[in-house]
Amino acid sequence: MNKKGISLTIALALISLQLGLGIILGYFTIRFLAGKQTGRQGMIKSFTFQIGDYKLHLHHWLYSLIVLIFVLFFDFYYSQFVYGFLGGWVIQGIFSYKDWKKILSKKSKDQND
Repeated sequence: MNKKGISLTIALALISLQLGLGIILGYFTIRFLAGKQTGRQGMIKSFTFQIGDYKLHLHHWLYSLIVLIFVLFFDFYYSQFVYGFLGGWVIQGIFSYKDWKKILSKKSKDQND
């Protein structure tokens, strides 16, 4: 985790101990389960879909963020720990991979997936 990620985690941990513990546990859980570096497949698979000439790549951080927004938007109540745990997945995905923002890309002619 880089300095920005550590600073964010500390700031959120000061707001709530449950939230902070959730972030830390979520971060290290997904760090263990996800690919060790950009482009490597881990135990948790990223979903990819072909849409015409494009490839849509749903990273683990993105579907964690979608679940988190859904839960907050529809007023499901979960403990701060659960919000932190999902947030830890998002933080790990964004701060650990160079391709975190590569969601939609043009599929090259020689790709067969």
